[in-house]
Amino acid sequence: MTGSFGKIIEENNTKTKTSRLICVSMLAAGVILLAFIHTIGWLFTCMGIVLAVSLINKDRRMRAMLALIDDMDGFCRQFDSEDSTHLELLGLTVMPDYTVLTLPYLQIFRHSDMEKFEVGLQGDVRKALFLTDRSGTRHRIAETQKGDALQEEFDRAYEAVRAIFAGRQA
Repeated sequence: MTGSFGKIIEENNTKTKTSRLICVSMLAAGVILLAFIHTIGWLFTCMGIVLAVSLINKDRRMRAMLALIDDMDGFCRQFDSEDSTHLELLGLTVMPDYTVLTLPYLQIFRHSDMEKFEVGLQGDVRKALFLTDRSGTRHRIAETQKGDALQEEFDRAYEAVRAIFAGRQA
């Protein structure tokens, strides 16, 4: 993987390695402390186990997201192309064939799997942008509230997604 998407994956892998090191350290400290201070030993051991389960789930989710990509080189070229809209504050990239969300964790949505997009409004206070798949499940890809710094980026995200779905209708 090259380019920006490769950097995202590399950064994610670095964070995961750091979390694994913390997990192993907590488990080791927990086992050692069990011999001397049972309560704290169990606490460290349990926290290490919870972190380990969290890391396993994160790894499974990451593999499932990457499995959605048929051609990784083409995906990376598309990610870095001028046809893609990068919205850094939202952690969102809208590409011709995919939408990639990096916050709070990596999510990849293939447009061919999506039926439509929707905007949810909560009065004039909050707006959310959703992709809806063929089973009717809504996936929130962007959200903004009145007065936050995300209004312009949300509008750009809406326009990018609208253009993708309008092109499908034609």
